[in-house]
Amino acid sequence: MMNTKTIKPTGARSLAVTLAIAFFALSVVILLVNGALAVYTNYVAYQENITIRQQLIAQEASKSVASFIEEKFTGLETAVEFANPVLVSSNTRKNIMESLLGLHPAFRQFALLNGQGRQLAQVSRSSQSLSPQFALRLKGDALTQTVEGKRYISPVYIDDTTSEPKVVIAIPVKDAFGDYQGTLVAEINLKFMWDLVDQIKVGETGYAYVVDEYGNLIAFRDTSRVLGYENVGKIYEVKEFIENPGEKTDTNPDVAIYPGLMGENVVGTYVPLGTPNWAVVTELPTTEANQPIIQSLVGSVSAILVFAVLAGLAGIFVARRLTAPLIDLSNVATEVGAGNLTLQVKAIGPAEIANVAAAFNTMTTRLRDLIANLEQRVADRTQALTTSTEVSRRLSTILDLDQLVAEVVEQVKNSFNYYHAHIYLMDETGKELLMAGGTGEAGKIMLARGHKIPVGKGLVGLAAETNELIRVSDTSEDPDWLPNPLLPDTKSEIAVPIALGEKVLGVLDVQQNVQDGLSEEDAVLLQSIAYQVAVAVRNAQVFSETQQQVERETLINEIGRKIQNTASVEHALQVAARELGQALGARDTHAIIDLQSTPITKAN
Repeated sequence: MMNTKTIKPTGARSLAVTLAIAFFALSVVILLVNGALAVYTNYVAYQENITIRQQLIAQEASKSVASFIEEKFTGLETAVEFANPVLVSSNTRKNIMESLLGLHPAFRQFALLNGQGRQLAQVSRSSQSLSPQFALRLKGDALTQTVEGKRYISPVYIDDTTSEPKVVIAIPVKDAFGDYQGTLVAEINLKFMWDLVDQIKVGETGYAYVVDEYGNLIAFRDTSRVLGYENVGKIYEVKEFIENPGEKTDTNPDVAIYPGLMGENVVGTYVPLGTPNWAVVTELPTTEANQPIIQSLVGSVSAILVFAVLAGLAGIFVARRLTAPLIDLSNVATEVGAGNLTLQVKAIGPAEIANVAAAFNTMTTRLRDLIANLEQRVADRTQALTTSTEVSRRLSTILDLDQLVAEVVEQVKNSFNYYHAHIYLMDETGKELLMAGGTGEAGKIMLARGHKIPVGKGLVGLAAETNELIRVSDTSEDPDWLPNPLLPDTKSEIAVPIALGEKVLGVLDVQQNVQDGLSEEDAVLLQSIAYQVAVAVRNAQVFSETQQQVERETLINEIGRKIQNTASVEHALQVAARELGQALGARDTHAIIDLQSTPITKAN
């Protein structure tokens, strides 16, 4: 009898071994890919975080430095508004000048010039006379710009005696009619800005400094470098500022990596002040900036390696227990991964495989529901974004306040099928909200009645008082809700403050005729639209104020032109009286001329 020997296929592996190897390899690859993506995503996110943080620090620092100069201008302008030093007696003028020295220790010297540039008074903190360097700056641009009604600030210069950086500022002195009378010039010691810059915190080891338009260092914690009038124009961000002097404001400055002021690589940025033409530069050493990134990378790589090993071991164990039912599960999983979510796995085989199959079927069912819901949410969100973009585009072109409000309420109501929408604007007293626009017949009636709500009363008043969004799902249950007989079907409501920072300009109010008809997504969208409305309202108000200012200046120029065309003082006074009377709306205006005293103009 012949013995028959069974020969197994050479090189064939069992299904368990094949699945174990495949599962291990697949798990490792997936973990590595996902881990690498996660590490890269974290790295990019942290870089963006560093960028945003540096930008915010630089912007806050620039505000602090800019306010140092602005405070000095404001102090001088406030002083001359209360008492015109050109028109008072010499003793009074001296007292005014000496009191100005007490405004801030940074003021070193003052000089007062009349309309022809002749010096009327002077005062110095350190000597009886003005320093030669300061005296040289009393003419030229200081006089030219103030004659035109502009502020003036000089380039930074170094004091010959103290080696401290100084700067000269000048403001025009005007009479009650806004006519130029003279120039008030002050010298400021910038060393008082050093402490301000030294207090700016940039991380743990970072720092900030200030440079002028030529790259000269004018404020830094190492005062010896400032006193040496060191030029740092070769530093990357300083060079960028020098080469782009026209960029007076930059709300999103670039952040770069370069050798910094202390010689080490830094992450830095700058913000130009505009006036004066300086820039605040903030620098953070890369060793500190990148330390969290390095720690995150090390932790992520270690976790990936650990999970890869565990996944491989688990794959070997699971693969030995899985056979035919797993193949079916794998096939179905492949189909589901390809997008066919209608398939179901047969729950057969060992209990573990059957449970996995049942769980997989539940997962695919939920996934189908999730995808359907997600598609709907994406569609809703796309509509919201489209509407918000359209509102923003429309608002940017409207400068008439009434048209602006009407456009917003109609766009909001029609785009999202709200029951009603209206806008209130804060009155001049800040105590009442006046309705400025509303939709439908109810909106027209309320506008005609001059409908208004006190601040703090009702949902609209509370939103204005707290500067916070208020959303009520069921108005009938809210004690603060004020029913309106013109809107009897209101069931839910959102009141959104129209605000710029802490200043509330008004309230956007939206109502729906079903309970829970206004979701959190509606609140987010309306808040975005309210901010856009706030910017547009402010732009419209500024435009209106500018138009009024232009009309006033045009009227003044026209009166001045007519006066200049007269041939005598008497005629000039008569023209001035007549034109002023017409501008003021007086019934009768005439000039009384007394040759022994100043002419008097009377308007009835």
